[in-house]
Amino acid sequence: MATSQVGIHSTDDAKATRHDWLWCAMVVVALFLASAALLLVVGALREPTRSVHAVVSSAVWTTVGPHLVVLSLVALMLGVAGHRRRQGRLAALAVAVASAAVLGSTAITTRIVQAASAAGGSANPVYGLWLGSMHATGPDETVTFTTVNGQALHAAVYRPPQSDGQAPVLIYIHGGGYMIGSMVETDADLRWFADQGWLVISVEYRLWTKETPTWDKAPTDVACAAAWVRSNAAAHGGDAQRLSLLGDSAGGSLAINLAYAAALGQVQSDCGLVPVPSAVVVQYPAVDPLSIYEHGYPVSGFEPRMLMSGYIGGDPYALPDRVRAVSSYSYISDKAPPTLILAPEKDGLVPSWSVYRFADQARFAGVDVELVRIPFASHVYNQVASHSIGNQLRLSITRRYLRERGLGP
Repeated sequence: MATSQVGIHSTDDAKATRHDWLWCAMVVVALFLASAALLLVVGALREPTRSVHAVVSSAVWTTVGPHLVVLSLVALMLGVAGHRRRQGRLAALAVAVASAAVLGSTAITTRIVQAASAAGGSANPVYGLWLGSMHATGPDETVTFTTVNGQALHAAVYRPPQSDGQAPVLIYIHGGGYMIGSMVETDADLRWFADQGWLVISVEYRLWTKETPTWDKAPTDVACAAAWVRSNAAAHGGDAQRLSLLGDSAGGSLAINLAYAAALGQVQSDCGLVPVPSAVVVQYPAVDPLSIYEHGYPVSGFEPRMLMSGYIGGDPYALPDRVRAVSSYSYISDKAPPTLILAPEKDGLVPSWSVYRFADQARFAGVDVELVRIPFASHVYNQVASHSIGNQLRLSITRRYLRERGLGP
């Protein structure tokens, strides 16, 4: 009988030991998760042009902010449970770190949502938990709008599901440092605008290579595309008199330069008359090439100095005429169309202050500029995944802005 009792106690002790190890492992996992979230919180508070930690931290919140809140809450619950299971100092540390992570991640995510609301848009963090692909159904049609030196340049056409033939028109110019990018890289967004009732036409332009800078070619290409849209929008169900120009990053500077120069009568194209758009909507636009060249944070394969020198064909300081030609400051006037600029506050590639400064100078010159500053957001904050809070913010604020000006369905 005594031997039997000893066996039972041994089994119970083994089970208790295994149980303790299991809880210890869970507390370690909680501490790891909470520490990772807290590191991202701390990094988001730093200047994104100072370190890789800050660059990475500023890049995540508009995409996975709601997920980090949930992760921090899970870590906190595991830590609290471990503390109740008498896991001692380790559990107490996990609870402390997780509590800080919950507070920090919730504050950052809430601030982004509030910024969307303050700018007349919306961002639902619960909906933002279900991230989607930026690739949707693809365009309804792909057309060639011109051929230059044997290279066909295309436009992706997204039609609204229902149209009376008078749909407002959006021309979209993609980004990519003038080096990479595709007219369908934001396919989900382009389809979303079409589903809302716009005729959307996303256009190609020549990208620079080591052998061929395109500082004088890309602007010519987008001007040709705009002239083509003016002549062909009606055939696709659009009203070219209600035309808006959208662009991101490099495409943002091309959009501003085209619209502002057209308003001054400084754009001519062999493709036809280049229209002056009724509005311009850009995100993190590369309006000041020297600020990017000097102050943008280098990311391997996408270094700001490499991008700028590749685009203009050399050292910017040795080619001042080319720098002036691509600088958006060169085209500011009181004739420029109304402009919405969405500017991430933690942009490490296109320094945020350079975009703010441009917006101020344009306002001083008489341009109707609305600047929306997006907290805890970095470059391409909206393009990582559809449905993210950053993506929701971008779409809803753009829709609000265009509708207020009679340029939306």
